[in-house]
Formats: sequence, C-alpha cells, structure tokens
Amino acid sequence: MSNPKMKILSLDGGGVRGYLTAMILENVEKQLNLRDGYNKPLGEYFDLIAGTSTGAIIAGLLAIGKSASEVRKIYEDDIKEIFSDEMKNYKCLDFFPFNIFKTKYKQNKLEERAEHHFKNLTFEFGKDIKTHLLITSVDITTMTPRFHKSAYNHKNKPREDELLSNAIIASASAPSYFPVKEKLNYSSNLIDGGIVANNPSLVALIDSFSFTEHENKDDVVLLSVGTGKACEIPYDIEPLKDTSVKWLIQNGSKPLIEILMNSQVTLAEFQTNFLMEKLGCKNQYERINPSLGVKIQLDDANKIDLLKNLADLDQAKTTWVLNNL
Repeated sequence: MSNPKMKILSLDGGGVRGYLTAMILENVEKQLNLRDGYNKPLGEYFDLIAGTSTGAIIAGLLAIGKSASEVRKIYEDDIKEIFSDEMKNYKCLDFFPFNIFKTKYKQNKLEERAEHHFKNLTFEFGKDIKTHLLITSVDITTMTPRFHKSAYNHKNKPREDELLSNAIIASASAPSYFPVKEKLNYSSNLIDGGIVANNPSLVALIDSFSFTEHENKDDVVLLSVGTGKACEIPYDIEPLKDTSVKWLIQNGSKPLIEILMNSQVTLAEFQTNFLMEKLGCKNQYERINPSLGVKIQLDDANKIDLLKNLADLDQAKTTWVLNNL
C-alpha cells in the first residue's frame, strides 16, 4: 500500500482581491464535497495550509475548521469595513505630505475582526487548529523573514502558543497601508509577509520536507491559489524614472509595494513549478490565478463584486482537483 501524499494549500497575498481566492476555494470545496457525497471543510483535505497577508487570514480561518463557504461570507462582510473611509487616516489619496507620514489605514478594524474570529486560539495542532499552518511576515528590526508555524516539526513546538490573531495581523500589515504589528509573544515589529513571500508556495513546499509525521517527503500535492493577475499596471511608468515620491504613491497606487509583491509572486510560481518537476511531482502541482478583467488595487473594496465571474473552475482545473485532493 502506497504512502498517502503530502497535500499543501498555498494562498497568496493581494488585499481585497483575497475575495477572489475565497470564491475559488468555495468552488473547490463544492466539487470535493459533491464527489465525496458529504460536507467536509476544505482545510481538512490538506496537511498544511500556508498564507500570506490576505491569504493568511483565509489560511487561518480554514485551519480552525471554517468551511470555504463560511470564509467567503466572512470576507464579504469584513473587507469593506477594514478598508472603509472611516478607517482611513487621510481621504485624499495623493494629499502630500500627509500621506507620506501616515499609514493609509488605521489598524483598529483589522485587529478587531481578527480577534473576533480567532479569539485566544493558537498554533497548537489538534487543540486550536485542525490543519497545520504556516503564516509569513517580516521582522523589520532584524530585516529577516518571520514565519509562524504549527508544530509539524519539533523545532516549532516551543512557539506554538503564539496567538493566531497576532500572527495574522502581522502578516496583513502591508507597509504604508497599515501600521507595524509591534508586540507578539516571541517577536515584535512585524510587517506583511508579502515583502518576501507574497506567493508562499515555495516556502510551504520546502517546509513540508520537515514534516516529522510524513514519511513520503517526495510525494507532494500542491494547490497554489492567487488573487488574480493584473490586466494592466496601476501606475504610470514615466514618473518613476526620475522621481522618488511617485514610487511611494501615485494616483492612489503605491508602485514600490505593487512591484515588490507582484514580482515575488511570479518568481515563486516559476521556482515552485521547477522544484515540483525536479521532485517528479509536476502533475501534482496546480496554480489557479485568473487574469483580472479590471484594475483593482489592494484596497479597492468597492470593486470586489467585479471578481465574482472570475472564480469558476474550468474543466481542466476541476479534473485536477478531483484527481489529486
């Protein structure tokens, strides 16, 4: 009898476009439940869920046992509150210099919703979470990645009592959009993991090799879900060629942040595909990341309804899901 495959779900960052991720996952869950003949939360189909920023919120909700349908509803309710005008530190997007010296949003509502959904839950597997979890962030004090993990490796055990809400808020604290997450149990001054791993698939794949409970380390299934590929760049290139301020903000967009995070997504996709092929698991890797038909910035909460027609799975992706999960 062959060993069971190691199944990983990886979820990109992308601000409000995480609503697209949530809808895609809802469709994946529906297909699997239809196949199996009973309702089973999507997270229970995986051994490890990795998430960055908006993907960290979704990953955490799935890991504590929420169905993908519940996650989609939570997103629908929460996203417009987190990115509401009431939460903005300034209303005029290009009002200089105020927009340079303050983050665009207060963290109040993000913290409130995270603490509401995750309460005092931690990374402790079997007690607080039902699926192993990896959440990315960056420590600006040491200038190094800071990944919060459940104890799928004995080295992670001493820190599994970190609050999920703290780690997820840190992962979603995009520079210039939200304040730095200052205090956690074992670290401080953390920002959005999208700076180093906006697409956390490669991080999750490499970390899966350290699973102490999984013997067949080279037989991996990996589903990576993005927040949509931009149909056009949300800024003008010309002003970036010889000015500094326009890198920070331009017509409501933040070019430096957009470039950092989107280029990392593309690089991780290429590297993950390459490594899966080298492992002999090429057909067990699937990337779902539809092209966006409209320009939607990280905080364009009023445009999330435009994403609804992009979440359907085509026949090829449906077949992959049913055959591999």
